[in-house]
Amino acid sequence: MKLSAISVIPLTFFFVSVLHRPSNCQQQYIGAAVTNCSSASLSSNGYLCNDNPQSQCQSFMSFRSIPPYDTPSSIANLLDSDPSSIASSNNFTSIGETIPSNHLVIVPVSCSCSGSIYQHSATYTVTRGDYYFRIANSTYQGLTTCKAILGQNYYDPEDIPIGVRLVVPLRCACPSTNQTQSGFSVLLTYIVAQDETIEEIGPRFGVSKETIMKANMLSNHSMIYPLNPILIPLKLEDCRESPGSFYCSCPDGYLRVSGLGHFLCIRVPGKKFPIKLVVSIGASIGFGCLCLFVSAYLLYRYLKKQRSNNIKKKLFEQNGGFLLQQKLASFRSGEKARIFTREELERATDNYSKSRFLGQGGYGTVYKGMLEDGTIVAVKKSKAIDRERIDQFVNEVVILSQINHRNIVKLLGCCLETKVPTLVYEYIPNGTLSQHIHQDRNFSLPWEDRLRVACEVAGAVAYMHSSASVPIFHRDIKPSNILLDEKLASKVSDFGTSRSVPYDKTHITTAVQGTFGYLDPEYFQSSQFTDRSDVYSFGVVLVELLTGEGPVSFARGEDERNRVANFMTMVREDRLGETLDHRVANEARKEDVKAVAMLAMRCLRLNRKKRPTMKEVAMELGLRNSQSLLQINQEVRSMRDEPFQHCDEIHQEILDSTSFSLYTESGSIPR
Repeated sequence: MKLSAISVIPLTFFFVSVLHRPSNCQQQYIGAAVTNCSSASLSSNGYLCNDNPQSQCQSFMSFRSIPPYDTPSSIANLLDSDPSSIASSNNFTSIGETIPSNHLVIVPVSCSCSGSIYQHSATYTVTRGDYYFRIANSTYQGLTTCKAILGQNYYDPEDIPIGVRLVVPLRCACPSTNQTQSGFSVLLTYIVAQDETIEEIGPRFGVSKETIMKANMLSNHSMIYPLNPILIPLKLEDCRESPGSFYCSCPDGYLRVSGLGHFLCIRVPGKKFPIKLVVSIGASIGFGCLCLFVSAYLLYRYLKKQRSNNIKKKLFEQNGGFLLQQKLASFRSGEKARIFTREELERATDNYSKSRFLGQGGYGTVYKGMLEDGTIVAVKKSKAIDRERIDQFVNEVVILSQINHRNIVKLLGCCLETKVPTLVYEYIPNGTLSQHIHQDRNFSLPWEDRLRVACEVAGAVAYMHSSASVPIFHRDIKPSNILLDEKLASKVSDFGTSRSVPYDKTHITTAVQGTFGYLDPEYFQSSQFTDRSDVYSFGVVLVELLTGEGPVSFARGEDERNRVANFMTMVREDRLGETLDHRVANEARKEDVKAVAMLAMRCLRLNRKKRPTMKEVAMELGLRNSQSLLQINQEVRSMRDEPFQHCDEIHQEILDSTSFSLYTESGSIPR
């Protein structure tokens, strides 16, 4: 489908509006879309991330008790919260106290920005009769939507297996800068009850009607619906002035205690420290310890060993060890990844010394290390330990465990005994393809190496799509994720966002993730990622190999910032030579450059169905590479024009496609 020049403008503004993070106080009220499982609205997945500099914050949710979720413990298990915090916030006597039915319970949770959406992740075990709509609106009472659950789980909505654990993204938000400046330090996701109005809700939490309406972008004529969430901004109160508030604190010198349905602040009197008594007790204890030294030492050794085993077991579970075992068990056995100990990796990296630092990506920090047998490795240490990043860690191990290809970075093993999960890869010494074509223009890659690298990467991605035990979508193909070894052979890396896909599926539906300039426009619109989405990203890489410039260049004028669109214009006007990198222009044969340029244009077609498969791309590049090596000093007129019979037909379509994807001047979507 071709887009006219006029139609590109509204599409472009569509992207800007979708990606815009609310910098003021408002979050759009979802309304009736909460019950629509096929809603196309991005807000149905959750509240959009705003300009809050912190990616994680404290938040609250409302929940009405109903069996079997009628104790702080059972509610905490459902919403992935802390039962003690629930009991304290609601003035319950214990975590096992039975709560009257339909009683409003305030649940403290941790809220984080995932991609462009705020969410708090919980897990739910499917029982007989469950389906996504019922789970969202009955079990979780509207704190999530069936579309949000469907976006993070890949089970058939009509036949969810009993006993599986679903990832349930719950709606939450962090206060914006304007809200923080106004004194609001936390947001409460409140589920509206039947016949409830904002005028009734506000006084319950000491918030004005105008504040709630502004936070949810509502007007005086707006309607609110039952089982629909609204955001209520809260200020931290003094318990002495607001004893009935669940969100209050006491000043220094006072102790916060609960009683009679509210909180009190009690002054703690100071006491003179009894030095003589302490000295006498210390001497007695010292003498007794001396007599029992041997017994105490043996007991200490035993307890230390037990404690160490308990910590390792806890960290193993925390780092997704059981989930990893479960997922790997469903694949055929092959070469097993090695399980490293924490001490081994600390010795290998000199305790993660700054001198061993190699780089940092969206999912972790990479260090160079040397194992005891002399093997040089790259150690990737994750940034955080929240549930989302644990899932990404497990996902990367599972994906790489299924792959055995010379042009894909090899996973040597992992470590599950550290506070954050750690992966160990083969060490690739020559940096990234991006460094070789962008940072040092005087010593950039020769044309022959560029063509060979393109051929190798295409073959690796084609292997993932067509030949792996389970098809795999990479989802973030770009030069900075392509490593070069000592012989400049390419290695595709960074599988944190990759996904394996069942053979009977043609796409996956997820929140949009990736890097601007490399994103498939259809994926951006529909959130549906296919194998042709990887083809689009690879087409942008081909353009970079030809021009030596990234997809967006802020060093140029506004009309030339979109380097891929500029490249397409040059091709259409038969001025391809003006946009080529100087090494490509000086070293490459005209027919090779033209063939690769037209292949890139086919990969970048707006209609993904008209793009070639990665297998077709790899075959064409392999043929071109072989011809270039065998006939580097010859003119092959008979084959020169064959790939370009329909060049004019796709020029305008590719130009529209590229402008559509690269209009924004941002760098990468947050992950």
